[in-house]
Amino acid sequence: MIIQKWEVEFKQVRDYKITLDFIEDIELETNHPLLLEYLEPTNELYFKGVSNEVFKVIGELLIEHQKVTDKWIEFQHFMNGSLDWLLNQQQGLLAKGPETIIKTYKEVLERNHLNPNIIQLESDHEELKVAILGKSFVICKELGFKKIL
Repeated sequence: MIIQKWEVEFKQVRDYKITLDFIEDIELETNHPLLLEYLEPTNELYFKGVSNEVFKVIGELLIEHQKVTDKWIEFQHFMNGSLDWLLNQQQGLLAKGPETIIKTYKEVLERNHLNPNIIQLESDHEELKVAILGKSFVICKELGFKKIL
């Protein structure tokens, strides 16, 4: 077994999450759920309607969110506050985020007769990479590697 040590330099970091884990390898990706908010237009999702099954709607939103994000993004990340409170208001801004995720939420609201409406906002896009290090990640513009042992 050969043990190597490498230094990784991340340049122009946009976001990160570091956990204390042993890292066997680094995956570099340019198409990953963590990059959606940098690659896609930002959308706002509004709704208007009454649901007698608010927690059913929340459960469906959670399931679809986990599918589309592969569990990399926290469920509440794009939501506009407490979901049970929001849905009980019978109208308002439910979420703001990348197009793919907002369209997924819209489908759930449609199935539950909550009359969703999406507004697309102007947004800048960046060509970024995500480095996956076990359960950790770093989103950046550039990165470099240097072998130190």
